Amino acid sequence: MSAGSLRILMVSPVPTDPPDAGNRVRIMTLAQGLIQAGHEVHFAYIPLEPYDLVAMQSRYGSTRVHVLNAVPPRPGPLARMARKLGRFLNIERAFMWRLDDWYSAAANAELAALHAQHRYDVVFAEYVFASKALEALPPDCLRVLDTHDCFGLRHRAYLKAGMRPQWFSTSLEEEERGFRRADIVLAIQASEARDFATRVAGSSTRVLQVGHLIDMPVSSNPSARQAAVFVGSGNPINTTGARHFIDNVLPIVRRAKPGFELLLAGAVSNEIEAQPGIVRLGFVPQLADAFDAAMIAINPVRAGTGINIKLLDAMAAGMPIVTTRSGARGLDAYFERAFCVADDDDAQSFADSILRLLDDAALRRQFAEAARAAAQEWNSEQVAALATALASHVPQAAKGEKKILMPSI
Repeated sequence: MSAGSLRILMVSPVPTDPPDAGNRVRIMTLAQGLIQAGHEVHFAYIPLEPYDLVAMQSRYGSTRVHVLNAVPPRPGPLARMARKLGRFLNIERAFMWRLDDWYSAAANAELAALHAQHRYDVVFAEYVFASKALEALPPDCLRVLDTHDCFGLRHRAYLKAGMRPQWFSTSLEEEERGFRRADIVLAIQASEARDFATRVAGSSTRVLQVGHLIDMPVSSNPSARQAAVFVGSGNPINTTGARHFIDNVLPIVRRAKPGFELLLAGAVSNEIEAQPGIVRLGFVPQLADAFDAAMIAINPVRAGTGINIKLLDAMAAGMPIVTTRSGARGLDAYFERAFCVADDDDAQSFADSILRLLDDAALRRQFAEAARAAAQEWNSEQVAALATALASHVPQAAKGEKKILMPSI
């Protein structure tokens, strides 16, 4: 390693490859940013989901990908039945997990062995439910928790939206216990950073906002085809949003523009039935191909927490965009400047914004340029925040040297 660079271990229950979901892309771009800054990144994968080992070895180097043997624990049939019954009876604790329920303590022995071999300067744990990994390395190693989202009482947001809670939710107290395992907690949006900072006040843990680092592609070349593209994974939030758009917004647009089409890209297309006006593109290896196929991009999701990565990707591509308010969460500073915003349940407003963009090439160009500029501005802010986090732990040999800890992306 060069003087001033850091040896970093990223511990994650989510793989970076294939990068076919927003959380995978978040971890991938964070790792890429660190590598581009000259740091040596090792990736320790806790096998929770299917993954592409060859692609990850190509990304990090064959000797820097470590698939752990410790498998996350799974509840037995009686525990699953009890949780299912509790949810049916709307007992709140049935929707929550203890902080370490999804983490195998045996993983820490493997991580400690990796540290003994490689002597890491910094360890990142992805997600609060993997925060116990931070305890595997000694105190002189900078411990960073990349939260991705607020998981304290997260299930309530789903229930409020009339949806079945997904993935992980825990109590506020358990989440805060995870925060305090870290020297630095990364929040993905400003409101979460403020909330987390209040909740760890009085401890040695610092909170920084570092949102999604966008891979800035060449600007898209939107098609003359009167179509809108929605890129998303097959999770319930994306599926519910797409169905709401199809049932409530699409008919309004097609009454005015009978040839208008909705293009669905990514796994969300597998969840939607074939019908007139809908084109299911399926998995698209290059996002640019999806964006280039349509005149505008949309984000119709009506729930969720954290930053909406699919919106940032569309902004980076320089697409004219119409989004719901929930779809633009965490990006309030760019409302109506970098994209058009409609209230979640206002189908008419969403349709009107689409029709306005379809009919006005100059307006499309204005929003496309503003979206691209906003994405570049966003990236600069996130890179600066991450550099601040790492600046506190430059190796002693590099003290006094001028070192660019993070590049502009």
